[in-house]
Amino acid sequence: MAADPAENAPMAAHTPAPSTGQPVRSRAVPVPASPVRVSAESMANAEPWLAPLRSPRLRLRPLTAADRSTLLPRMPEIRRHLDPFLPLGAEEDSDAAVLDRQLELTAIGLAGGTAFRRAAFDRATGEFVGAFNLITIRRGLEFDADMSFWLAPGHTGRGLAVEGLTALLDHSFAALPAGLGLVAVAGWVQPDNDRCRCLIQRLGFRRSDEAGNYLSTGDRWHMHDRWLLTADRWAANRPVHRQAPRPASGLDLSPDR
Repeated sequence: MAADPAENAPMAAHTPAPSTGQPVRSRAVPVPASPVRVSAESMANAEPWLAPLRSPRLRLRPLTAADRSTLLPRMPEIRRHLDPFLPLGAEEDSDAAVLDRQLELTAIGLAGGTAFRRAAFDRATGEFVGAFNLITIRRGLEFDADMSFWLAPGHTGRGLAVEGLTALLDHSFAALPAGLGLVAVAGWVQPDNDRCRCLIQRLGFRRSDEAGNYLSTGDRWHMHDRWLLTADRWAANRPVHRQAPRPASGLDLSPDR
């Protein structure tokens, strides 16, 4: 999936109704709870915005400067692993610069409520597993977001992507103020990334009828298809983990375990 495609992504189309002048949605979506206008200050101070998420095996929390010493030695293998579909930076960027950029993007999203980036850690060992992000959150006529995710080397093939995405999407679609109150989440996938495409299809994402778009990945441009998941389809397709009961939202307000 594209690292930060939202700058190039087309906005959803709306047309005014002749009689009322109100926008008419081009597709049916569930009516969320009354929209809450979210300011940067209220988002930055809201505990649910800062609280970690958890799944049976993962804990998702913002990346911090305290993680730098642990992650920096792993950046070369992580970048080699991700380069075919999701380069984290340009080839000439140093590992330190790429990691610092991830820390900066996390902080910007937290400060302004414009993104929700979470690093994933193994709850049993504390090992870094990957990242599950809403890289751009829009709160206008629709409350929606663009998503990206990736797993570090050694953590694929274990069902952790579905588990981490389930926690992220639960929180995305949970009503404000406990969750983010979104009505749709989009993912941008390169047409030849079969594993990613099959995974998000299992979660209920459907390919948009819109034409694909060239998005910047690292220092290159690649064609991506837009895949969309709405709150109603998530309710119908959400995976159920046998290891733990389904939470009301993905929030983990308890101490680490």
